[in-house]
Amino acid sequence: MYPWQESQWSGISKRMIAGRLPHALLLNGPKGLGKSVFAQDLTRALLCLQRDEQGHACGQCKSCLLIEAGSHPDIHAVMPEEEGKAIKVGQVRELSDVMSRKSQLSGFRVCTINPAEAMNTNAANALLKTLEEPGADSLIMLVSSEPGKLTATIRSRCQLINFTPPAPEISEIWLKEQGVKDDVQLLLGLSSQAPLEAMVYVSENRLQLRTEFLNEFLGLKTGVQNPLQMADKWYKKAPGHCVQWMMSWVMDLIRLKSTSSAARLLNRDVQEHLQPLAKQLNLKNLFVLLDKCQASNRQLSTQVNVQLMMEDLFITWIKTR
Repeated sequence: MYPWQESQWSGISKRMIAGRLPHALLLNGPKGLGKSVFAQDLTRALLCLQRDEQGHACGQCKSCLLIEAGSHPDIHAVMPEEEGKAIKVGQVRELSDVMSRKSQLSGFRVCTINPAEAMNTNAANALLKTLEEPGADSLIMLVSSEPGKLTATIRSRCQLINFTPPAPEISEIWLKEQGVKDDVQLLLGLSSQAPLEAMVYVSENRLQLRTEFLNEFLGLKTGVQNPLQMADKWYKKAPGHCVQWMMSWVMDLIRLKSTSSAARLLNRDVQEHLQPLAKQLNLKNLFVLLDKCQASNRQLSTQVNVQLMMEDLFITWIKTR
């Protein structure tokens, strides 16, 4: 249980202890807030044979040990068969079949769909039928960072549990407790204030990767870098991060162009590189570039040719005056 999840746990655990859980929950919020861990904790607690007064699993009973071993018969998980792919209708039909049976051990059956927005249209329609006629003593948890991609009919049949980024001081204390030595304020800013995403920045050395990309990004303006070669390199390496970093730099250029204060800069550590550029560039053209960056970011989740998209983005940056 993460410290920023206490209020969500308090609310749902009271309903669980009172036997008033809904048949479907939608765990909704940005990436990096531990929604999947929350779903796992709730699954353990619901199936535990000896949970405590706060609703937490004991970790010692037969049910808890089976969960720890990954062999509990009343748990079913639905996820894409390959990362980035869709959840298919056959997977949801299997879920429906499992949820229609009786519990084998703990009295409850629990299913988690993660990420729920990965369901294709047929899968979503199949799930709707299950949500309309849920089996007794069953819980379906949908975990989603993009609930807007779910149909309104599915959302309306689930009780929402919203997760929002914690106060910065809570995240900073937690990150330091995990042994993070880097600038935690910078990490949280780059991670949209999501502590677990900030931890991924550290574990994957994203700050170093960002510095490498920044140097090449600046090199495009001076003619040192070739946009086609750079797109070929980075679309294979980290296209999503690159587009988001570029978008954040353009936003900071707009801030620097609009005000002399650097207090609101997201990328405070690279201000010395951005400040001279802000003086050279036109504010209107920066907004045009920002629109293009945002459109590219949205297209990343589609069937777009990522390399061509990045080539276009880099060429637009070179031409921005």
